[in-house]
Amino acid sequence: MKKISILSLSLIILLILIFVLVRTKQEIISVSLVSETTEITYTDTESIQIFEDAIRTVKKIPGSVDVGPPTYRMTVTYADSEVDGFSLYMDFKIKNGFLIKDSNSERMLDLRDKNSEELADLLSKVKRE
Repeated sequence: MKKISILSLSLIILLILIFVLVRTKQEIISVSLVSETTEITYTDTESIQIFEDAIRTVKKIPGSVDVGPPTYRMTVTYADSEVDGFSLYMDFKIKNGFLIKDSNSERMLDLRDKNSEELADLLSKVKRE
């Protein structure tokens, strides 16, 4: 009986692992940003990769947040036509930022330092133009 339980548990774990590894990654095809003065859409591979890495590696901060207006309203469009909305808060002086997903507006998603720097650099190009 114990062998059957261990075998069943192992099989379930294996199936979950296979599902996680084989699951298709959502591919971002465009990111649109809107601020009070700027509206831009990114579709180039390099920029999309910066946004994809930033979204994929956020650190969820426990608790709820109450913040002012975002630096940018961000719309992410995926290859399967799914769309996610975010508020992007960016401090360009210290190159630090965080996201708040529209579907969970009380949860802050902290950008990793490397991703914040890459996003700040990318978005600074727009601010200078």
